[in-house]
Amino acid sequence: MSPTSSATVSPDTAPLTHRIGFVGDSGVGKTTVATLVAARLAERTGVTATGDTAQIVGHCAHRDDALGIEWTVDDCPSGVDALNACADRLDTVFIVATPEMLGSVEAYADRAHYHGVDCFLVVNRFQESARDQLRAFGGPEPAEYIYDDADVSAAITAGRVPTLPERTVEAILIEALQPERLSTEQAVAALESGEHSIVNVEAESRNTAESVLNTFETAGFFAAYFDCNCRCHDGHVLARVAQG
Repeated sequence: MSPTSSATVSPDTAPLTHRIGFVGDSGVGKTTVATLVAARLAERTGVTATGDTAQIVGHCAHRDDALGIEWTVDDCPSGVDALNACADRLDTVFIVATPEMLGSVEAYADRAHYHGVDCFLVVNRFQESARDQLRAFGGPEPAEYIYDDADVSAAITAGRVPTLPERTVEAILIEALQPERLSTEQAVAALESGEHSIVNVEAESRNTAESVLNTFETAGFFAAYFDCNCRCHDGHVLARVAQG
């Protein structure tokens, strides 16, 4: 689904940059998740991929998604020690694990916290039978579940970008930018007061999203719509103040 955006970013406005890193043990599908995210970003905005993901997605030209954010997706080497080498350049860390490998997550989370970097969990090869296990998991907040899909694994093995026809990975972008949810009124007030530079409003439907986008546009902020897989609402509108 194409994003709906408001308030075009001026060419004279300095773009924001956001660098996210994907870490995890060997064999958990870290490159798969990083590739899905980088490929989705490439459809919206400027993105640079590193590591094995760069061999699949490559370096993509800048597009304007109305938020004016340029992304780097770091597909970090496997293992906890890789986080020591890259943490100082990352804005957000996503720890990739399968349900069977959740025991490995704590070490990555501890390292991220030591370096002062926000971290979230991405569960790869998820199956519904593991839902209770994940509810009981006491680690980082889950940003997304990637369901077990042989076609996705086959695409990565073949060096192709996988497709998720009925799912989206944009929740990962939402969590990276602003995990806190606010009402529209609270979000506008937070931007106007400087309490937040980026805000996140849940949209029950696309019609609701259009109304929220218009509110931010009228107030002079940049905003864009992001899909999610939640059952209680259709997506999110993120908005930010101008920089530069």
